Amino acid sequence: MSQPVFSIVIPAYNEAANLPTLLARYVEVWEDLPAELVIVNNGSADDTSEVLERELAREELHFARAVTIENNRGYGHGIHTGLLTTTGEIVGFSHADMQTDPADLFRAYHELRAAPDPRQLIVKGQRAPRDFAAELLTAGMSFAASVVLMRKLTDVNAQPKVFHRDHLARLTDPPDGIPYDLYVLFRGLRAGLRIVTIPVQFGERAHGESRWAANIFSRYRTILGMIGFVFRLRFRGG
Repeated sequence: MSQPVFSIVIPAYNEAANLPTLLARYVEVWEDLPAELVIVNNGSADDTSEVLERELAREELHFARAVTIENNRGYGHGIHTGLLTTTGEIVGFSHADMQTDPADLFRAYHELRAAPDPRQLIVKGQRAPRDFAAELLTAGMSFAASVVLMRKLTDVNAQPKVFHRDHLARLTDPPDGIPYDLYVLFRGLRAGLRIVTIPVQFGERAHGESRWAANIFSRYRTILGMIGFVFRLRFRGG
């Protein structure tokens, strides 16, 4: 494969049931440009390894490869590990659960490429309105982060996120967990980058359940972790 101009990283933790559909969708939307898809097996305890071995042997997935992390340290660690293995001038990441469309990554890529200077931009998704509880949680977390960090932030965890490779050098102390998305955006804003959003649809998971939102206790644990990380960024830097 030619040197990629676009590298896409997808962390997968126990996503064996979703991966065949996800990879089939990437085959459908893949564009004719030098690009690579990196699936990070993020310490999965299910059949993710076997599914990836089988699926990535297919000729139509010549653009994809796997990276394996033996022990899961978190969502952010999976993404960052994958990003560090890439060589594309433009990099991006999204989810493996089929709630976000792989086509959105290419939309974000073209939005970034159309900018006068792609180095000065982060392109991210902005989800269409969802149910009241989800919207309230998203708005509340974004408002709190914006107030504490004194930076305008919206729909922090929406996917995809696409940016120039230069921004990777700024991600010197990334969090292992869910706050990784916030960290990428905050470090960009602090460096003077603009954040541009594209509208995206956010569907239901095809299989399995979100690790962070499996029940009310995991949701509150994630929220408290995000709040703690926001204050770490504000008062200790990051």
